Amino acid sequence: MPETPITHPAPSSALPARLADHILSELIQRGAGPGAFLPSEGELGNRFQVSRPVIREAIKQLEGRGLIEVINGRGARIRPLGEQQLRAYFTHAIALQRVPFRELMEARKPIEIQSARLAAQRRTPDQLDALQDIIRRMRRNIGNADAYVDLDHDLHALIADASGNLIIAHLVRSLRGALNDLTHETLYRRRNRQQLERVHALHESIVTEIGYRNPDGAGHAMDIHFSEALSFLIQRREGGAARSP
Repeated sequence: MPETPITHPAPSSALPARLADHILSELIQRGAGPGAFLPSEGELGNRFQVSRPVIREAIKQLEGRGLIEVINGRGARIRPLGEQQLRAYFTHAIALQRVPFRELMEARKPIEIQSARLAAQRRTPDQLDALQDIIRRMRRNIGNADAYVDLDHDLHALIADASGNLIIAHLVRSLRGALNDLTHETLYRRRNRQQLERVHALHESIVTEIGYRNPDGAGHAMDIHFSEALSFLIQRREGGAARSP
């Protein structure tokens, strides 16, 4: 039995967007998961009683939102959850909406703290080995900004993976990606050796507490680390911007 046709008055440019919302709602109601294919254009057209061009435009809009992917010769299917969509959102917020750097960092802090707490409870022996290996490599590269920033990214991503929470893992990666490694590297180079040693000592403390399966200790160490990093990064980023002509 066909769906009720979309007959509400609306400009032609608004119809595909509204149809895209209808298609999305139907997928949710069906419990369709990643990899599931949408009905064909013809079936969707009959179901919603709209033309194929409108269906195609609605599918393009869903694809633009990062919700589906179109595979030539096979149709459109639901994309698995990934940080690309989140990263695009946060990048848009920074670049076009002029969201202050401070706000992104403030949003990241509690996520990182919870990530460390959960990692202390859920990490596997293999994940702990990987974290300890990264810490040793960070110590060897403490004077190499390029290498240290890459390892710092890997450390926080692995802690997020060890949390066992997919949403946290995606948020940590997408927020870091939107802030971009170049920003972190530039600010890293502005620290003196004593400040770098302090940063590394806190990284070591986080991993040590995760190793002890101490969520309070891991969360506290991450809180201190991020509070100090937030203060330093905001001071350098916004202070430098304020002095720019």
